[in-house]
Amino acid sequence: MKRTILFALLLLMALFVMPINGYAEGDGVKRVAILPTIDRTGDKIYGPGICQVVRGKMRIGIQVMPGYEGYDRVNLASIMSELDFQQKGYVSEDQIKEIGRMCGAQYVLINEVSLIDSEHLTILSSLINVESGKDEAVRDCETKRDGESISEACKDLAKRLLNVQSKPTLGYGYGGQSSSNTSSYSHTSSGGDYVETALGLNMRMVYVEGGTFSMGATSEQSGEGDSDESPVHSVTLDNFYIGACEVTQSQWQAVMGTSIQQQAGKAGASSFRGIGGDYPIYYVSWEEAQAFCRELSAVTGRTYLLPTEAQWEYAARGGKQSRSYKYSGSYSIDAVGWYESNSGSSTHPVGRMRANELGIHDMSGNVWEWCSDWYSSSYYSSSASFNPAGPGGGQYRVLRGGSWGHSASYCRVSNREGSTPSGRYYYYGFRVVCLP
Repeated sequence: MKRTILFALLLLMALFVMPINGYAEGDGVKRVAILPTIDRTGDKIYGPGICQVVRGKMRIGIQVMPGYEGYDRVNLASIMSELDFQQKGYVSEDQIKEIGRMCGAQYVLINEVSLIDSEHLTILSSLINVESGKDEAVRDCETKRDGESISEACKDLAKRLLNVQSKPTLGYGYGGQSSSNTSSYSHTSSGGDYVETALGLNMRMVYVEGGTFSMGATSEQSGEGDSDESPVHSVTLDNFYIGACEVTQSQWQAVMGTSIQQQAGKAGASSFRGIGGDYPIYYVSWEEAQAFCRELSAVTGRTYLLPTEAQWEYAARGGKQSRSYKYSGSYSIDAVGWYESNSGSSTHPVGRMRANELGIHDMSGNVWEWCSDWYSSSYYSSSASFNPAGPGGGQYRVLRGGSWGHSASYCRVSNREGSTPSGRYYYYGFRVVCLP
């Protein structure tokens, strides 16, 4: 996790931050230090006011939870504001630990706000464990911009954040290593998420209940669909699991043994668009993504594959929980995806943007994702209706989801692209599915 901010912040905090409310260490109260809300709206008229409201409402939401104390300090807020925290973003794991030590807190809470339109906004909340420096939980919601709606949304977010700490969660620390070389696979007969821990992958797999959906440029695509997204047609799929995040650089190296630098070398490239264990792997060809699936299947005894194009679109749309969003999880690309206008010309750590209806991240933007199918511009007019696997042959393989370097239109859930199976580029990555 790389959240960049001047370390001078911590030195200044040491001068101002004191123990709060007279609580003594060991009193059983879990304290949450609430940092200034990050403004991702770009709305200079409304953004600061919204950020202040969200911060205050989150504090109240935490206060009413038994055994928790949420607080911020005026001095802390002003110091971080002076350092332009809202615009520059994040702090490192070491800095998180230092903030917690100075504040006497067990947790640090970071909230981010993004405007969807004139009436709606998205709040993304990350609860960070001070001891580990890693995310304990990441939760998000969409809400109206009025005070009452924001207040209810923040109460719900606080409740969900503090009630899931013992469960596997996604976030900035996702993709960490463990000592286990065996597969962790537990779910009920009716399905349920699981975490693949073989080789220390810590790869969360989301259960997707099968069903029937309309595939292609449906009405919410606002007429942006290309000819290869038509006609809209009905597709039925069986149950499957899909990665909650794109395969990361640490996960790739654990399975395949090569680093992002080595992958770039294979492509004859020297340009990097984000380096780190939690960043998505890129410079990966379709053939190499297939090899990853084979290796992981051999290690775990499970059947890991690249998603079919139909599986990918169904999951991106939210499966049976779909709210018919234009992008995966929202009508606003800025709420769910890294693309050319907000990415800073780089990939970003997986799971940082809000998830879609199924709890899946980054299906719009960040990196293009390989699918198993051959690409055909007439696929939609000729595809099967039950568990379609695409054409029997072709020149290109399918890519979905758009990337950090492409416009919002490419990040729509129905957009389709194709590339040669051997192609390696700095915006090609993938995620995996597993068959029950």
